[in-house]
Amino acid sequence: MQRLFSMFPAGAPGIGLLILRLCAAATLVRNAVLIAAPALPWWGSVALLVLVVGLCIGVFTPAACIASILAQIVLLIWAAHGDPFEFVFSLSVTWALLFLGPGAFSLDGRMFGRRRIHPSNSR
Repeated sequence: MQRLFSMFPAGAPGIGLLILRLCAAATLVRNAVLIAAPALPWWGSVALLVLVVGLCIGVFTPAACIASILAQIVLLIWAAHGDPFEFVFSLSVTWALLFLGPGAFSLDGRMFGRRRIHPSNSR
């Protein structure tokens, strides 16, 4: 019997991935506002806004996650008094989203379609 796997899960897993995307975006905003908001140039604020919106709507999720991870590492280095636990939590949420994908309730799911993968039984 073959199992079917979906590239963009719907239902409860899709809602869970939507919540994970929103949490990844919220932790990025929180870290940026607490650490870099006063010193962030206008173009940095625009780039952060584009990244956060991209994470929320699930567009090019792997690239957005990698950009978010890099931004959070820069923020951690930039922070003189940042809490490492908060950054580890934030990075963990973003890594989980990178590995799991965007889900059906995302722009990626609409752009690339929901495909089914049929794993072969041959070894």
